[in-house]
Amino acid sequence: MMIVQSLVLLLLLSIVPSNSLKCYECGCDQSDTAACNCDTTSDITDNDYCIILEQRYVGTTYIQLSRIPRNSSWVYIEDPYYILTEESIRYNLTTRQWYLWTGSIVFGCDWDRCNSPNLINSLPNSFKYNINSTWLNSNIYGTGAITSCYHCDTQVCGDIANPSDFSECKITTCDTNITSCLAYDLWNNVATGEQCYQSDCAPAYLNGADAETYGGKYRIDLEAVVYLAKDRSKYDIWELDVYCAANNCTRPSIFKEITEQLRLEIGDLSAFPPIRPFPIETTTPIPNPLRCYSCECSDASTCPCSSTVVSSLDYTYCVIVRENFGQDTYIYADYLERDATYMYIVEFPYALVEESIDYNEKTGVWLTTTNFVIYGCNWNLCNKPEYIPLLPNSYQMRLPEAWLNSSILGTGQPVRDCHQCPDRPQCGTIDFLDANTCPIQSCNTTCLILDTHEDPEGDYLCYQSFCLPPDTQDYQLDRHKVEIEGIIYAGQPNVVHLWEVDVYCRADDCSRPGIFRELRENLSVVPGTLAALFNETGDPNIPQRRCYDCYCYARPNCTCDRTTTMSANQTYCMIKLEHYGQDVWTTVGHIDQDSTHVHIQEFPYLLVEESILYDEQLMRWNTITNFVMYGCNYDLCNHPSLIPLVPNSFQMRLPEDWLNANVKGTGQPVRDCHECPEQAQCGTSDFLDASRCPIRECNTTCLVSDIFDKPNDDLQCYQSYCVPRNADTTMNTHRLEIEGLLNLNKEPPTIELWEVDIYCRADDCSRPEIFSELKSKLTVAPGDLGPFKPQTSTSSQSTNNPATTSPSTNNPPTTASSTNNPPTTPSKASLLSGASSLIALVITIFLINFHNVL
Repeated sequence: MMIVQSLVLLLLLSIVPSNSLKCYECGCDQSDTAACNCDTTSDITDNDYCIILEQRYVGTTYIQLSRIPRNSSWVYIEDPYYILTEESIRYNLTTRQWYLWTGSIVFGCDWDRCNSPNLINSLPNSFKYNINSTWLNSNIYGTGAITSCYHCDTQVCGDIANPSDFSECKITTCDTNITSCLAYDLWNNVATGEQCYQSDCAPAYLNGADAETYGGKYRIDLEAVVYLAKDRSKYDIWELDVYCAANNCTRPSIFKEITEQLRLEIGDLSAFPPIRPFPIETTTPIPNPLRCYSCECSDASTCPCSSTVVSSLDYTYCVIVRENFGQDTYIYADYLERDATYMYIVEFPYALVEESIDYNEKTGVWLTTTNFVIYGCNWNLCNKPEYIPLLPNSYQMRLPEAWLNSSILGTGQPVRDCHQCPDRPQCGTIDFLDANTCPIQSCNTTCLILDTHEDPEGDYLCYQSFCLPPDTQDYQLDRHKVEIEGIIYAGQPNVVHLWEVDVYCRADDCSRPGIFRELRENLSVVPGTLAALFNETGDPNIPQRRCYDCYCYARPNCTCDRTTTMSANQTYCMIKLEHYGQDVWTTVGHIDQDSTHVHIQEFPYLLVEESILYDEQLMRWNTITNFVMYGCNYDLCNHPSLIPLVPNSFQMRLPEDWLNANVKGTGQPVRDCHECPEQAQCGTSDFLDASRCPIRECNTTCLVSDIFDKPNDDLQCYQSYCVPRNADTTMNTHRLEIEGLLNLNKEPPTIELWEVDIYCRADDCSRPEIFSELKSKLTVAPGDLGPFKPQTSTSSQSTNNPATTSPSTNNPPTTASSTNNPPTTPSKASLLSGASSLIALVITIFLINFHNVL
């Protein structure tokens, strides 16, 4: 049920190419292969290669031309120029003959447009695998029926250095309706010989009328790969599945015997060159390269790792993943795409944990187990192997037994109330539920309630509840269990943000939506090794800057204890208040140095945008503040205590008589207005060529803009035009918008105009020199600027040589902490840029799962 389980299983070894790759993107079926002759291609800078997939079913074949990540297969692809086949050697009960059935073929390649539609017809004739029918009759078919098979409770795994121990696999008698056995062998690592064996009685459906639909109960299923740039007479086996009825046919040695009997038949490979075409056509290099450690281990507390992989920081980051499956442990170090998680990752580094709290019916005790832990970070080689032993004890989430007993376990009544909305989740805030949407019904089994926090900061969740079907022989319900998925960021190491909660309960009314609020109130976090795991919060080779990082709405005193660290060479700290009518939005965090329209020369500063509007009814000028931003460039300089002081930091004023004469005018219906609406004219203040912006009569509002690209050099961009009468706008007829920066590093502080927009009806109000006149008339009314000024002599350096600090290593408290007060949504850098970094890009990648689940 949990939302990142699927992504964890895809984190495997990979080597990333240094360039992007063009692949065809088409799909068709056997009846219309012409549909695959398309010109559509994809061009993505990623760890991908091109593929052609032919998936065969009875009566039809589906063909897909696309691209897949290098790490999408369960077994590592040694060379992405290959042909992978999935074949089945089957016994026909009618003809009593063995025949070959090909289930799928995958062709992979790694140069531009290599998955050409012209290769589709060549794939079926590339390779085939066969075994002598006499050997098959004796070792697979046998007498056609058998009553006992090897049975293993779990997979038995080993490799060349540590051979598998088959002592746990015993001969067992099958049910009376089962007359065949099933065993499989998976090669997890071909190079080391690591493979896993499992055996049991075959599924009962293979004795039914539809057995042949599933391939029959006498067969060998095979997955094998041939690398086309190597010796094509050799192949690597990835999986063997044996369905048989011969005596002792699932003996562990059967797979070695099969490989000795297997013969590869090479077909026509003329369409596949033995050497890749050179030079390989490439495109742009990977932007913002990020290097991560890339390894995998199992059942080990440590995982030595020296292999690395390169991806792009623009859409990936580094991870270490530790998964627990019963007694088995799997560890992966690699990179992960930013869009791979269901929720948006707001900060690095982080620790994501999924835990299960289960009730043991026999012992009457609640037990907590960790399903997986993910550590994520976003600088070079940050997923260090030495962090792996820290993962199991990073932190734990705990619930009081008394609450679990009353809210999950219940009193043992046979029937309970359970909300019913099984078809789809209902989303909204905690108090959103419409009883008609999820009506209450009686439930005599387990009630399953799911809660996915799509916006953990905003208390926005998706709720779903339903009564599970009764227990069956094949499926036993979880009767009393809570699964919790939560994330902790380094900026707030004592606060867990819940991503998903799944509750399996039999207490009365345990499906009430309010149970999730109660759970959050009772949940405690026990920090373990987080302090060591979060010891580094950024690249130690790059100067870091720590800023407070929060987001508040309609709260004058924005409480903020969250901090984040980003590169000091690229960002600085800020506080921004935005006014929308009566609403005020407060953002505290980092901002990119190049995100403002004008480059910031010195710190600290205050940037204000004000509107001066004429009220036609009251016949007076009013000034309102649109936004105020404070910027500084030393650690934690944007302290939340400054937020109440920001609105009154300074105001800009113009004399009313000047406004009346130059903006409002005398009320004449027509006025002169310069016309250059297509583009701004840039230069110094006395640059204007009248022929570029000729004067025309205007009977509406004249809009005049002046943007100061380089205020210090008097470089500005002027634009003017008469607003069309039918324009879709709510602009005031008399208004000024002024954006100015106050440099706090100078005495007295000086104002630097960034932009002035004038909406006017005075005659000749669009004259270029009006901006010089405005600047001479403008006065600044400063408030208390003392708290905003730098506290040390080294903190006001220019961004050309910014003040730097070493990464902070504040350790989190070691006591359990409640999640009653989750933090507000943090801000992101580039707040003033055209593309907001809050938008998470959704990239759909075609993935193929090479491993069939038995």
